[in-house]
Amino acid sequence: MFTVPGRLTDGTPVVTTIRRPGPRRIAVSLATTPPFTVVVRGQHIADLAEALREGDSLGVPCRHPRYGDWLLGVHPHQWWINPRAARLPMELYLLLPADQQIVVVFTPEQVDELTLALEEPIAASLYSVCR
Repeated sequence: MFTVPGRLTDGTPVVTTIRRPGPRRIAVSLATTPPFTVVVRGQHIADLAEALREGDSLGVPCRHPRYGDWLLGVHPHQWWINPRAARLPMELYLLLPADQQIVVVFTPEQVDELTLALEEPIAASLYSVCR
């Protein structure tokens, strides 16, 4: 299990948790809040990590325990403030029915931690296959 600090858009500090319930699945708990926990599978894990690393916008398919198939979003945070910055803060967000939503902002350094947490299970799986 990995935990990565971040903050809500109002500045409230939160922790996002990445767990690995299976070999090609990760559970992402935004702000460690049950309504905002989803499972991302297979190639979508690598796609999410790449979008974070490259500063891209992307919605990756995920599975919510109550609402079923959904999208976990990622995009740069307030890119218009400093559009020429080498690295920008990034947001992970989840918008659910009944106006349930969460946006977690990560600094560039926290993005590195989050990317490592996302890629760690993949690297471990590839290592075990190559042995």
